[in-house]
Amino acid sequence: MAEERVQRSPEVEAVFRRVWRAFVDGSEAAMRNLMSGDAGFRMILSADDQWFAGPGLAPMFAERGRVMDVERLEIERLEAYEKGDVGWVASEVTVTTRSGISGTFRTTATLVVEDGVWKAIQVHTSVGVPQADVFGVELDEGLSALIASLEDATAAEISDVAGTSGIVTLMFTDIEDSTHLSAARGDGRWSQDIQAHLGAVEQVVTGHGGRVVKTLGDGSMAAFSSAASAARAALGIQQMESDDELRVRIGVHTGEAVAIGDDYAGVAVAKAARVASAAHGGEILISSATRELLDRFNCETAPERVVELKGLPGTHRLIPLLSLAP
Repeated sequence: MAEERVQRSPEVEAVFRRVWRAFVDGSEAAMRNLMSGDAGFRMILSADDQWFAGPGLAPMFAERGRVMDVERLEIERLEAYEKGDVGWVASEVTVTTRSGISGTFRTTATLVVEDGVWKAIQVHTSVGVPQADVFGVELDEGLSALIASLEDATAAEISDVAGTSGIVTLMFTDIEDSTHLSAARGDGRWSQDIQAHLGAVEQVVTGHGGRVVKTLGDGSMAAFSSAASAARAALGIQQMESDDELRVRIGVHTGEAVAIGDDYAGVAVAKAARVASAAHGGEILISSATRELLDRFNCETAPERVVELKGLPGTHRLIPLLSLAP
């Protein structure tokens, strides 16, 4: 019998998106359906005394959502995995209340299968605090250097054993404000809309000589051997949308990445994703590296923005792409 392996889990991701939706709605019934009824259930929040144990916490969690009076919840990051009957998720969300207060939360959770349904059995939510405020010294610099050295060594090993390193243009797509759209449309219709959207994205990508590397939720990652092909595909995706509410943000970056089977790894991948996260709905942002490769084309752009990208050092020049000659 083949050993079960850790794998990405769209099902666990979908469940946790419903958890956040139930929180925004203050829905006790929805929270009860999404939380385990086992005595081992644990919920840990930011304050010292917020360590809750046992089942029956759905009313409290729903009440917090109602008291906060959330107007908007934006999921910044959401990664979900499963192995057998155990799943886990890590997410970062920004919450804005109707009174104008905004804050970012980081949440991790463990889920188990109960009666054939994924349910959360452990939830930990916290508000990020700078390490210097707690320990009196900044820990990130040395830690980042250590992580970077480990990643470099890992990439070298991958390149020698299972992959090749080369220049590739990567494109990430994402739908703006998808949490609210999915809540408004309902799970059934939203699932159909996203399937149709991702199918259309893949058709445009392959039509311009690219390949969809992977999709997760409503987002996609694609790879191209040509920066111009990626740019034309991005423009094609923005032009194809017939649904006015689906505002796609796209990021394109060209750099050196390590090919691992059908996937890619390396800093270029992280940067391409961050470029996409910096875009607005309906906007295509390209990095300066990609822009230079488009110089020989009749490329129309808007004024560049100089920004910081989370997790990447320094500032970065990002350019909104408006059009490109055929």
